[in-house]
Amino acid sequence: MKDLKKLVKRAQGGDADAFVQLIEENRQSLYKVAVCYVKNPEDAADIIQDTILSAFEKIGDLRQPKYFRTWLIRMLINKAKDFLEKRSWEVAFGEIPEREQSDHVLEHMMYEELIQSVDEQYREILVLYYVEGFPTKEIGELLDMKDATVRTRLRRGREDLRRAYERQSGKGKNKMDWKQEKRRIIPERTGENYAR
Repeated sequence: MKDLKKLVKRAQGGDADAFVQLIEENRQSLYKVAVCYVKNPEDAADIIQDTILSAFEKIGDLRQPKYFRTWLIRMLINKAKDFLEKRSWEVAFGEIPEREQSDHVLEHMMYEELIQSVDEQYREILVLYYVEGFPTKEIGELLDMKDATVRTRLRRGREDLRRAYERQSGKGKNKMDWKQEKRRIIPERTGENYAR
């Protein structure tokens, strides 16, 4: 946390290397959240670029350096929503960028396909909670929702994801099978805020 504050302070003081380091540490988070919204890697890349440019221009406005990640993700979400408003047609979900093919990557691709079939109002909350590790209270702040609403949508989103998995697997799974499979499909929660 101290290193984060120092990096943000340096970036606010005009240190471009510190800003680049902050962005590199959050690049995967930016990509996952952007793809959750636009479903297309090329569009996600454009949104990320716009977000980085805006963050560079506005980093001086950030009052609490410890919330840099939340501030950056909120900015990305706003850019993604603006992008979707400008585009009224549906964008097909593409493949995630080329990476070394491993079981982990294949599982991640399966998760990406499943998450895209979940209702949009639940999808962003599932990604922010499970993939990025944001607590429900912070998700509420990011999305301008009450904590209780976030918790309800998270519960419904898990059910939606379970049904999507059952459809994709082509057979009805009992709850025990889903619990075992969920450990493999839903990523472990990550992020510095998980403990909250």
